[in-house]
Amino acid sequence: MEHGGIRRFFSTLRLTPFHPQWLVSRHRVRFFRQLSEWVYGNVLDIGCANQQVKAFLARNCRYIGLVFYQTATGRYKTSAHVFDDAVDLPVLSESIGCILLLDVLEQIAEPDRCLAEIHRVLKPGGSFVIGVPILYPLHDRLRDCQLWTAHGLESIVGRYGFLVSKYCHAGEPLETAALLSNIAASRACLKWIERRSPFSLFAVFLPCFVFLTNITAWSLRFACPKDDLMPTGYFALCRKSQ
Repeated sequence: MEHGGIRRFFSTLRLTPFHPQWLVSRHRVRFFRQLSEWVYGNVLDIGCANQQVKAFLARNCRYIGLVFYQTATGRYKTSAHVFDDAVDLPVLSESIGCILLLDVLEQIAEPDRCLAEIHRVLKPGGSFVIGVPILYPLHDRLRDCQLWTAHGLESIVGRYGFLVSKYCHAGEPLETAALLSNIAASRACLKWIERRSPFSLFAVFLPCFVFLTNITAWSLRFACPKDDLMPTGYFALCRKSQ
């Protein structure tokens, strides 16, 4: 199976323990299910990628997807309602009830400009949902610029008049360790296959390795106390002051 075929095969398993990123996908879906309680009205999804979050929003929301043109057409092969960047939003001031910024801020070279724009277009009292990775591989090496801890994230959004009303981390230490092990093993196998290395034979065992790693970490987390030492990322619900 060619490199692209392997990626497509694993993408069909994303919500099963056979996928390298199953553990982080579980947390993401669980977070998305909470969004219907937080968002309303016009919803602007900045960096919408494949618009996965749209299916989890309440029916009374008017969803608007915005993404950088090259990202949509080159990486995700998707479309959007608006093609633009996050530092100069083509949106009227105080016209949006909720803004989503999920796994995007780390890719923006001028994050302060982005947050200033979000503050401009958000209605007073509007909600701003942000998600950022912390212990996760570079998912867009041409664009990833920085990472934030929980305190750093709260500090940067606070500079623009946002108050964090809800906050959560994704991933317990064992889950994060398992996720990184799975991605590292999968990456190695893909590289061996690309180079037609004899080590590519190990790819035969990759699904078993991924499955056992996922299930072991998922099972053992019930025996461990909650711990935010090694999260894969953070999510926060912020409000713009009235």
